[in-house]
Amino acid sequence: MDTPQQLLNLLQKEMLFQNWQKQHGKGYLTHFFCPISAQGELKSAWEIGYFTPSSQKMTIFVQLPQNGFEIKPEDDVFKKPDATIEALEMNNVAVSYEAVLKLFLEKAPTEFPKEILGDGFIIIQTLQKKTVWNFTFVTKALKFVNLKINAKDGKIADKQIVELVDKSGK
Repeated sequence: MDTPQQLLNLLQKEMLFQNWQKQHGKGYLTHFFCPISAQGELKSAWEIGYFTPSSQKMTIFVQLPQNGFEIKPEDDVFKKPDATIEALEMNNVAVSYEAVLKLFLEKAPTEFPKEILGDGFIIIQTLQKKTVWNFTFVTKALKFVNLKINAKDGKIADKQIVELVDKSGK
């Protein structure tokens, strides 16, 4: 498996990316995204996201199995209205996916002791000026469990459980 840095280097050599960059000069790298199984196995190729401030749109590049990349059309950004889309600085990603996955698999049973994980996704992104590996899974009880691991030092940065179904009856 290529590391995100290796994938980024491959992408930046592609004519497809270079042409996109000429048209979106102020666009910047924001994230890597990949669906994963409950055991952390990657279920597809990494998607590499770039944000263009002038259009307020996101462009996604996906590595193709037979080499090269494809580009998805620009799309709206999934964010809170007052949120800032932060640039992802790859020099802040010092801990590998394999290392953070091992930590996640070690910590998940104690951080989320009553939850049975289904499939989810992993994102490398910068949130509030901290670069994190952001694990999110849907549980069998229809909750999201989320564990953010600092990409620089491998320490847990945040955790949360979000109920998908309101059981209060209100």
